[in-house]
Amino acid sequence: MHPSLTLHTFENDSISYVAPTWEELHALAFEMAQQIRASDHSFDRVVTLAKGGWPMSRSLADFLEVSEVQSLGLSFYKGVNERKAKPTVYQDLPVNIMGEHILLFDDVADTGESLLFATEYLKERGAASVTTATVFYKERSQIVPDFFSAQVAEWIIFPYELVESLKDIGTRWLTDSISPDEVISRFITLQFPENQVRYFVETALLVE
Repeated sequence: MHPSLTLHTFENDSISYVAPTWEELHALAFEMAQQIRASDHSFDRVVTLAKGGWPMSRSLADFLEVSEVQSLGLSFYKGVNERKAKPTVYQDLPVNIMGEHILLFDDVADTGESLLFATEYLKERGAASVTTATVFYKERSQIVPDFFSAQVAEWIIFPYELVESLKDIGTRWLTDSISPDEVISRFITLQFPENQVRYFVETALLVE
């Protein structure tokens, strides 16, 4: 695991977590930019996968001095817990990328399915080349990104997904008889602001 990241474990929970802060993500994006700038790659455009790639794509584009940034949205789901074998493009590119050299960016290569599909999709749209980059890479991914900042095996909790994490992980903890106060304490340990954690636990999590 990357030396800047902290491993979090909790009693009676078999899952380990990493919860990078905004500052740590920014630093990891800078490390990736250094790797890319040291290579012989140059890009006409950054295409970021919605919505995980949105936050750090701005930092990466700035570090690489790439002015054109677009978003591509993919969905593997057609209903609740109903997953498709092939994703649907729900947010297409608003520009012509014919002949361009594209940097395809996402926050994490988990299964790698989105990166693989998006790479072929961009090539079909006429991209001259597609280079992949992610902040995090997991060994189980079907694709190893051309550039990544950190390889992790743990569950990643991003600073921009507090409510989502509370409803997923926090609900599981409550179901496992973890008290609301302990859930709050754990999320503070995971580097979320206390006032935000308390607000959403009390108004969103505990009322369901």
